[in-house]
Amino acid sequence: MKKNLLSIAVALVFCSTQLSALSLVHYWNFNGANVPFLTEAKSLDVVLTPLTPIQSDLSLTAIPATLIYQAKTGVASPFMSYWDTSTGCTNNARNGEVAGNCLRPRDAWSNMQLVMNIPSTGFRNLKIMYDVQRSGFGPNVNTYSYSVDGGTNWINTGLNVNAKGLGTDTIAAIPGTGFATESITITDPAAENNANLKFRIWFSDPKNTAGNNRIDNITVEGDILAALKSTTVNEVNIYPNPCKSAVVNFSKLVNVEVFNLDGKQIKSVANTLNMNTTDLAKGIYIVRINGTSAQKLIIE
Repeated sequence: MKKNLLSIAVALVFCSTQLSALSLVHYWNFNGANVPFLTEAKSLDVVLTPLTPIQSDLSLTAIPATLIYQAKTGVASPFMSYWDTSTGCTNNARNGEVAGNCLRPRDAWSNMQLVMNIPSTGFRNLKIMYDVQRSGFGPNVNTYSYSVDGGTNWINTGLNVNAKGLGTDTIAAIPGTGFATESITITDPAAENNANLKFRIWFSDPKNTAGNNRIDNITVEGDILAALKSTTVNEVNIYPNPCKSAVVNFSKLVNVEVFNLDGKQIKSVANTLNMNTTDLAKGIYIVRINGTSAQKLIIE
């Protein structure tokens, strides 16, 4: 069953203060019906329908994340590619997701790339993780880069892959050995709080053109930037915050939804000036106000 997509608009002015816990900003699990089985095929004289981007199953930004499988810029040689699904895993699964499906970008020649639009509005210290398994003839190498200007320019520095300080990794996991989990940290300050952030994976060193990498449980995490104030005209203040009492107050009547850092909705209250917090464990929450702006709430 297709999962409900979560989109929280974080229309705030941010300062450099950060929270210690990483929040799940974007997540693809590929278990829903939002994976299209379309083919992009090109040769010297034919062009078929391009693939449709896959929207994230969860996003905490106003603009949800998307990913697309496409040829690298400037590729002139003939190629044919498409994507479908295969059996997934739970290595990097979140929110109790089952193994289900994984995404299988097919015929991953050295001219193909997986490009993700991952707006980081409201977040910093970004970490991207995903589970990967290669077929017997699949690409051995995944190489990473990112763009802070919507894809005009790509950067391969400021990356730390699996704590090795590199921008590339050799994929050892093959069928029968399970999935490996890749972890890529973007250390470039230009990537934080950036609505135009993109990230891409280049596939290279395949044994033949029929090989592929199987991708599952793509996550983007980050530290929430502390909000100074809302940028909306009708600003709503939450107080006390941090909250040590049984009740938190709002400066005007609002509809409120409360989410944990995994993107799960914990509770909602309609048309209220306050909210009981006795059912909230100590920690950090995201409060969506009137379905648009969002603020952090700390329960102590």
